This record gives sequence, structure tokens and C-alpha cells, in this order.
Amino acid sequence: MARAIAYSLANDFTGGLNLRADQFQLAPNESPSLLNVEIDPRGGMFSRGGYRFLNSSPVSAAEWNPKSMYNFRGDNAAIMLSTGYIASTPGEVHYSTGGNFSRLNLSSGVLNVTNENGASFTQWEQTLYFVGGYSNINAYKWEYGDPYATTLTASGPTWQQYELPVGGFMPRANICKVHANKMFVAGTYEDGTYYPNRLRWSHEGRPEDWFDQDYIDINAGGEGIRGIEIVEGQLLIFKQKAVYLLMGYDVENFQLVEISPIHGIDYPQQACAGDGGVYFFDWPKGLYFYNRNGLQDIFLRINPIIANDLVNTDALDQITCSFVNSRLWLSMPYNPDIDAVAPDYAAVNFIFDQSIGKYGAYTMFRSSDGYALVTGTDWRSGNDEQFHIMCHARKDTPLSPGDEQIPFVYSIDDYNYSHDEEYDSTESPTIFEVEFPSYYRTSWFYEDRYVQQKSFVRPNYVVKEVDANTEIRVSVYYDFNDETIGRTSLIGVYPVSNGAIFGDPSYEYDDTGSVFGESTVAPTLYKGARLGRCNAIQLEFEGPSDQFTQEPGRKWGINSIAYKFKRRNIKG
Repeated sequence: MARAIAYSLANDFTGGLNLRADQFQLAPNESPSLLNVEIDPRGGMFSRGGYRFLNSSPVSAAEWNPKSMYNFRGDNAAIMLSTGYIASTPGEVHYSTGGNFSRLNLSSGVLNVTNENGASFTQWEQTLYFVGGYSNINAYKWEYGDPYATTLTASGPTWQQYELPVGGFMPRANICKVHANKMFVAGTYEDGTYYPNRLRWSHEGRPEDWFDQDYIDINAGGEGIRGIEIVEGQLLIFKQKAVYLLMGYDVENFQLVEISPIHGIDYPQQACAGDGGVYFFDWPKGLYFYNRNGLQDIFLRINPIIANDLVNTDALDQITCSFVNSRLWLSMPYNPDIDAVAPDYAAVNFIFDQSIGKYGAYTMFRSSDGYALVTGTDWRSGNDEQFHIMCHARKDTPLSPGDEQIPFVYSIDDYNYSHDEEYDSTESPTIFEVEFPSYYRTSWFYEDRYVQQKSFVRPNYVVKEVDANTEIRVSVYYDFNDETIGRTSLIGVYPVSNGAIFGDPSYEYDDTGSVFGESTVAPTLYKGARLGRCNAIQLEFEGPSDQFTQEPGRKWGINSIAYKFKRRNIKG
């Protein structure tokens, strides 16, 4: 008697990336390995959008060490970018209105940034205020259209009484932030003394006037205030190993509340505001999300990279958090390749999307040249065109012979493009497109009975629509051996067109050989090759690459997998 063919559908991929080593801990909708693919909240996965350069010429920084970026909306929309002090080279401040960047200087000469973490920006009405570190002898302000930034005289030794505000003053500091109709600064230099643990605020409604008694010294939790963010109308203050919340709105009712005595950040770029709260990375604990409901550990699925010493501890300043396009982008000095050495630079981005599934989901991106993106923001041009922008990471130094930094800002999540742009000053043209690798590996499928062998016949795949002939490679792994490929096959996917009428001579074929008409947006059902006989099976889908296909298509995605199999007898 012939055995009936059973089937099982995998339609849900919303679990995202889970790096826990034990395959039995993976949910069916999770992946132990993926790169450069997006997770569809409604199910399915697909290749990410391309990275395109925002600026056509390199940012003319003496050292490419991007540390802070700010969306400034003054009389015109501008992107503010700061590099940090490194290797005896001061950082710089640059600005752009959506094209190439120009350096912002002073009328008296260059504006240097002495802080290793770059300048800290904030906005008051139509004016940008920023500090370049407590070692800078001034704070600064700038209005769009002004040829130069304006210096503000350091408050301390000179302070301003409430009865006699004069304007033009601001303390030397590491961080600044507008909050509750006041200007706040942290890590100040006053009267010849550095106060790394000091939080100070301006007069009400006057960012350039400061009273000498308006400050709090927060000495617990390590040396230095490392970052400040705003969450639900309150000021969140980060020390190296403590987190505080400044509640209230004026000096009469300010109240400092300890949120955690064991969490914190090392660098300002390791905390960022997101939808409904603040994300921050605490080495070696991982990534956390804070709102008024408390702290939430959201790093458990990625934690093995820390537990297994796969992150370079000499490059922790390369760990950054950016909230861009409603997702958290975490850059890490980590290489996902097997047996790879942990790099000295940010090599991947872990993307956390809290809107996917019940607890959010991770995916992992890497640029075509093998780097992460850092220091990003959402930005809207003067024409209200939306951009999601991030910087190419600083490369490890000293550079190899013939190598160079990539001082560019990327426009990301651009789904009209399936390649990344790269730069090489020795090439012509200097900017060119390069394909990026992409793959998705499923969890092990064994029908909750890995003791029983199964004969897997030809599966069905529902693939996402494509706009050019595309081939996806399928690699098959057997019986929990995730290093040896059992067999491979190709899925050929072709555009489906409509609009032509069979036999009507008024319709023609286009130059690609497909039927004249517009491409449909419907996914397509394909039958794959036989998968073989085994107890447990795992599939890896690899996006189109020059290594195995001559077809032009590079966009791809999978909506559903239908495993079909015959159960074999269980042997003793």
C-alpha cells in the first residue's frame, strides 16, 4: 500500500534571527542564520533595499570618524554631521541640504571638536546649539544661511542672575539637550575645573543664560554622565553603571529617581530615543528598551555573540544605536562568517523591529563591502521628501595598501534599488553599483518526530514577484548537520506580465522577450526539486549572485514553503 504524502506549511517568518545554539529552542518561524533580508510583518521575507550615497563627493573630513548626526529644521532642512577627535586629529562639523557636505567653521577660523564622541546637537526654535566637548573653549550656535557658527561665552566664571539675563552664554560641556523649555548640558567645565558628573540647566525659556546654583551632581554609577535622552516628557540620564530619571519641569519640583544601579552606557551614541521609549546598549548585558513601564531586555536572541566572545572588546566604541525608519539599528564589531576573527570595526547591523510579532524581531544587514552603517537619523528635505540616512562605518586602521576610508552618508531602505553603491577614488567612475549577498536559513523541520525518517518529495514555494528573470539557490542540510550541504537546486523566477490579448496583432513583445504589458504584483507558486530522505531537514535560500547565475534579477523573496513528504517506518 502506497504511503500518503503529508505536508506542512511554513508561512510565518516573523520570529526573525535567533542565534541561540540549540536548534530545539528555535521556533518554526525563527532563523539561525540570515543576512540582508527583511522580515515581512504579515509573513514572508525578502531582500533588503539598496544603500545609495546621499552625497556624490566624499565628506572632506581630515579623519573619517562619524559620531553624531542630527536632523536640523531651521529656515531650511539641514543634516548636521560631526566626526570625533581621534589620533590627535580634531573632529569637525559638516552640514548638508541633501547633497554634498560643507564644513561649518567660525569667522575667526576652523571649528574643531575635541570630544572623541563628536559634537552634541540640539535645537531651540530656529537655532542650532551644539557643544564640541568640555575642552572646547566655547559652545556654539548656528542658524541656517549664516556663513559661520557663533561662539557663546562659557558660563563659569560668569553666571547670569534671573533678574538680569543678558544672553550669549553657555557652559563648556560634552552633551546638550533641550528639555522642558530649558537647555540642559552634562559633563561641564566651570571656573577651571572639569565636572564630569554634573547636569546643569539654563533659565526658563532662555538657553543662553545660566544661574550658578542650577545643577545636580550625580556621582554614583561611575565617572561621567555618558548620555541624556528624553522619554515621555522626562530626562533619562545615563552613567556608566547607573540610569536616572529627572522628573519634574522646573527647579522647584525636579526629582532625581534611580531607574537602575547596574545598567548604563559607555558612549553617547549607545542610546537613542525611539517610538515610545529609549533604546540603549549596555556592555556586556546587551540591548535594552526603557519606557515608563520599566526596563525590557530585548537582546536574548542575539546574546550568544557576547557569551561566546565573538565581539571585539577593543572596539566597543564601534557599538552604536540609531532609530531610523521606525527601527533600531545596532552596529557591532562582529563577523557572522564561520571561524571569522572579531573585527576592529563595525561590521554588521542588527535591526530590531518592535512592530513584528509579539516581542519584535531581529534581522542582520551588512553592506556590499562588508561594513555596518552607524550614526543615523530620519530626515525630510525642504521639499518634504523623506530620507533615512546613516554613515559608512570607519574602517580599521592603519589601512591596507591601496585601501581608503569611505566618507559618505547613505540613503537606506531604498527598495527601488537592489544593489549598494561603493566608492573607489582610483576608478572611473568613482561611484559604482555592487550586489550585496543575501540569504535566509530556516529552522530545522522534523515534524516533532526526528526519530522517524521521511522521504521529502518536491516542495512548493510561493515566491515574491520579480521585475527581471531571477534565480534563487536552495541548499539542503540533513539531520542537524548545519555545515555540510546535502544537495542544491535553483528556483527560476520570471516576471509575470498582463495586458496582452492572445492572438491580437496590435500587441507586441518587449525587448526582454516577455509579453507586452505591466508586471503584476502577485506572488507566484513554484515547484522545487526533490529534497531527499532524512530525519530532519533545513533549507537555506540564497539570493541571486554572480557566482551562480547570469540572470539579471536581484530582488527576491519567499512567502511560503510547503514541505511534502512520506513518513517511513520507525526502526529499532
